[in-house]
Amino acid sequence: MKCAYLTSRKNYLNKAITHKALMLPIIMKEKRLRSLKVKVIQVLSKWKDPHETASYKESGILQSLEISDEGEIVFSISPKHPHCPCCLLNASQLREKLLSIRDVKSVLCDVTGIPGKERWVRSINT
Repeated sequence: MKCAYLTSRKNYLNKAITHKALMLPIIMKEKRLRSLKVKVIQVLSKWKDPHETASYKESGILQSLEISDEGEIVFSISPKHPHCPCCLLNASQLREKLLSIRDVKSVLCDVTGIPGKERWVRSINT
């Protein structure tokens, strides 16, 4: 979508400035957003840590979860085994699973409570 802004009335044909209009974020309808939240919660309630039989939700690994009206998911985890590569891989696979859900635009995982969390966050979110 292009918009034209005229710089002057005299020379409007020569001096038209075109630019791409700013797109406002598309907000989901209430029913669709509710459905998205249910799907995300179902995935998180079934997702298990490789070292435990309990899900992320039950074991306390999942610290926070935010789902915006635009379909952006931000969640925070606190891994029980911070030096284990399979836990890092598991968190990355969880992010990919959440991205595969319809209406999800982006997923951002934050890691708390471990040393070197910046490396975990960078590895999970790329």
